[in-house]
Amino acid sequence: MRLIRRRRPGAALLAVAVLFALSASYAAAAVPPDDGSQAAAAEEVPPTDAAVSADPSTSPVSLSRGGSTVTVSRTADLTRQMLNVSWTGMTPSNTDATKLLVAVMQCRGYNPDRSDCWMAAPIGGSALTFVGSSYLPPEDSQWKQTRPVTTGMQYRIPFRKVDGTYHAEPNANIPGAWLVGGLGTKLPSGSTVDDYTPGNVNQRLGFTRSNGTGEVQTWANTKADNPSLGCSTTSGCSLVVVPINQHPCRTTPSVTQTELDRCIAATASQSNATAGYWQLLANWYQRYVFKMSFAPAGTACEQRDDSAEFLGSELMGEAMRRWVPARCQQSSPVGLDYTRAWEPEARTQIGQTDPIAPSGYVADAAVVTDPSQEQSVKTARKPAYAPIGVSGFAIGFNWEKSEAAGGGQVTDMKFSPRLVAKLLTQSYPGKWKSGLSPVVNPNAPTNPANILKDPEFLQLNPDAGQWTGESDAVGTQLIIPTARTDVMRALTQWIWSDPSAKAFLQGKADQWGMTVNKTYRGWELPRYDYDLRDGWVLPAGSDSAWDGFAPQQMWSQPSTSWANGSDALMTAWPLSQAPISPGQGLPFVPKRDLAQQPGFRHMIALSTTSELTKVGMRTASLQNVQGEYVAPSVESMTYALDGATPDQSTGVWKIDYTSMDKRGYPGTMISYAEVPTTTLKEIEAKQYADTIRWMSTDGQQYGQESGQLADGYLALTETMQTQASKVADAVEKQTGTPVIPPKNQDPIDDEDDETPDDPPSTQDPNLPGGSSTTTPPQNGDDGNGNGNGDGNGGGNGTNQPGGTSTTGSNGTEKPGSTPTTPGATPTPGQGKAPIQAAGKTKPASSETTQGDSLGWLSWGIPALLVAGLAAGVASPGIRLIAQPDHPVRRGIVAGGSYVASLVRRGRRRSG
Repeated sequence: MRLIRRRRPGAALLAVAVLFALSASYAAAAVPPDDGSQAAAAEEVPPTDAAVSADPSTSPVSLSRGGSTVTVSRTADLTRQMLNVSWTGMTPSNTDATKLLVAVMQCRGYNPDRSDCWMAAPIGGSALTFVGSSYLPPEDSQWKQTRPVTTGMQYRIPFRKVDGTYHAEPNANIPGAWLVGGLGTKLPSGSTVDDYTPGNVNQRLGFTRSNGTGEVQTWANTKADNPSLGCSTTSGCSLVVVPINQHPCRTTPSVTQTELDRCIAATASQSNATAGYWQLLANWYQRYVFKMSFAPAGTACEQRDDSAEFLGSELMGEAMRRWVPARCQQSSPVGLDYTRAWEPEARTQIGQTDPIAPSGYVADAAVVTDPSQEQSVKTARKPAYAPIGVSGFAIGFNWEKSEAAGGGQVTDMKFSPRLVAKLLTQSYPGKWKSGLSPVVNPNAPTNPANILKDPEFLQLNPDAGQWTGESDAVGTQLIIPTARTDVMRALTQWIWSDPSAKAFLQGKADQWGMTVNKTYRGWELPRYDYDLRDGWVLPAGSDSAWDGFAPQQMWSQPSTSWANGSDALMTAWPLSQAPISPGQGLPFVPKRDLAQQPGFRHMIALSTTSELTKVGMRTASLQNVQGEYVAPSVESMTYALDGATPDQSTGVWKIDYTSMDKRGYPGTMISYAEVPTTTLKEIEAKQYADTIRWMSTDGQQYGQESGQLADGYLALTETMQTQASKVADAVEKQTGTPVIPPKNQDPIDDEDDETPDDPPSTQDPNLPGGSSTTTPPQNGDDGNGNGNGDGNGGGNGTNQPGGTSTTGSNGTEKPGSTPTTPGATPTPGQGKAPIQAAGKTKPASSETTQGDSLGWLSWGIPALLVAGLAAGVASPGIRLIAQPDHPVRRGIVAGGSYVASLVRRGRRRSG
């Protein structure tokens, strides 16, 4: 058996950033003047615009000025995904994280001004009554006078909406003044930024440590998410990073001694270096501008009428988002369309007749994991199944530790099949249970209120007692779609294969006395569908807000897709609801919960490995039949495939949970293109055959570009590519015969693999590696957590600095990394040797995203320097041989295959 391991490009850029960090520290503002003479000296040399900018990049990109460097994980071909922003050489923030912060925001255009930036904390505070006359450099006319205060007039720069108007209105009660609100503020006449929601509040305030380093995580908003910015393939945007520092005072002209004294005092106390002051030109002139480009939003070749149309599994959704644009090019022989649908629905449409369709059927190709069982489909269309991707289901989490535990992100989480069964069956009753409330949910009367109080979860996650959300029933509800899907069947098959989980579902209590929710007792698995059964309604007189509502239904978090669930996790905006009163005396109505603030996030979601990787969320380690807890990675998914057996009627490989290697990830799933081998017209048959060949070969090259394989997938092995090629031939020739692999052939078998299961390695690489670096602030508003700028440091209530942490990539094994046992360091030469699938994959993935987990500083400076040097030297050669048909690449592949076979034979002889 061979493993596919990814290499991490961008190390050279990262090493450069580290070298800059070691070279010097950054002094971004003038030393606060102690008297008027020092201020006068500052007047002689006012700050000038020193902005730096970088073009879009699919790998980490850095900008440097002086001794400071800012790095963004990725800025090109973006979808809605997490981005990591880190810096070195910045002025350290104060210990309470209110001053000398770093603002990160998404702005409209490649050369934005301050009114183009999506930031919720506009200028506010009495210190800014002198904005036009007290600070250097002199400000321009963008400022709006908001209202007078005892020391003068307040000023703000309002956000400029997409139609060119400003989010501001003349104040009818104060001549010459304006009403200027935060982005979410509705002004009296109804002027507001309607798309300002918790789902697109991606502005951040970052804390700089004493060593000048820091990082925050944000995400890219597309036009669909944020029409006010309108970022798309045709309308570029920028990620702008602004250090907020102290500001020099001006003495002439028109500066009274009283104003100067106040300015000097504000500078000396650093009160003018708080979050609301990011808009000052003195700060804006020090900005870093990272130009952003966006991937096509659609998954259809609208400009072509010769596309192979696929309907089905979202497991391949992220791959299709890369593949479709590449195949839509006019140079491509065939276009590609993809429509997301739940797999059972896709299989049904392949068998539904349509008299006006060329083939006579509603759909001609589905993306599935399980084969069609309907006899009509088998008989009439005789579909064959071509493997096109390997990924799987995963439980992602966005969870933080309490302040008492030091804050920061939870980096590792373990789930047994029984714990997931408890989540699915709504067996945690929330606050309505015996001992906590006079009202008890009769369906789970004595169970722990939520998962953080479950002894089983605490046994697997010993520090979970110090995580946030201990008293919240909402955050510990699993985000999951209520739909029929192959993913649900795979998940429940994994659960059902575990004896303790099976016994729990049948009514047996666990060793701590917890029992299944009565409404789910006897729930038979595996199954494709999922439903929310606990409809218990809180009786009248129990709780004025919740009377008449079903808590378990309100707390549930049903997602509409795997992407929807991952997005909710990334934004920490629960899909659950709570009762609210629209006004005094009005009845309570359900409303979606508020987004969880940084420092208090506690959410989990069932999604796919690719969607969770895209949004940068960590993934939990799941228990396999051997009792090992394994996180998804290239290695662990490869181990899961080892020993899978082909179904002799369809050719689909079945992963056996009961015999899986202890290093295998139990959530691993194979996606197939289900295409008929009869009923297709000649031209359609050729289109589908060509598309299958492309997806299973060129489409399996790892990378960040259009047409390449996204992170979160395992590239097809040689055996799987061979199977896909045979299916393509059968589809093109319309043979009417499905392609069946040999009975004893597993997905990674070859002539050198003497047994389906390789000998176990000496290392036990089952759990994610990575470390956590605590960073006190992240999102801030007015420094007081209040929002609604009122002249006392106001903002908009969305960006309060909060804790975060970072680990490498997504906090789990990012494809290509070496899995390690926690606390252990990988030992060279141990474990399985990596493979290059079909000799055509270049395992090179960049550190794309995270939210709260993508910090590279945890890698270690010495290792980064070495890796950066190696990547810098090798980069031209790597780019050269990345071309699929390059002769140098073919030679290397051939030689590599020969060497790999020698290594395997030598390993067996030594064993």
